[in-house]
Amino acid sequence: MVGGGLFGAFPAAYAILMQELYLPVMAMIAGLIMRGAAIEFRHSAQHGRLWDTVFGVGSLVAAISQGVVLGKVIDTTRA
Repeated sequence: MVGGGLFGAFPAAYAILMQELYLPVMAMIAGLIMRGAAIEFRHSAQHGRLWDTVFGVGSLVAAISQGVVLGKVIDTTRA
């Protein structure tokens, strides 16, 4: 939602920020997808421990990616 709003209101800022944030945003989306898949498959699979690990890794990837995005946004606005 924030990306769409930023694109609509400030397309130049969107172009500058997304150029730097493409990989962290994609990693965050991948982490969130991993978490969702782990939640769905945890109860229907025989390998519950595997899906617990996938959930943990997805959570870690999403959290680190959010931190990287926030750090780059703060660094970009200070310059």
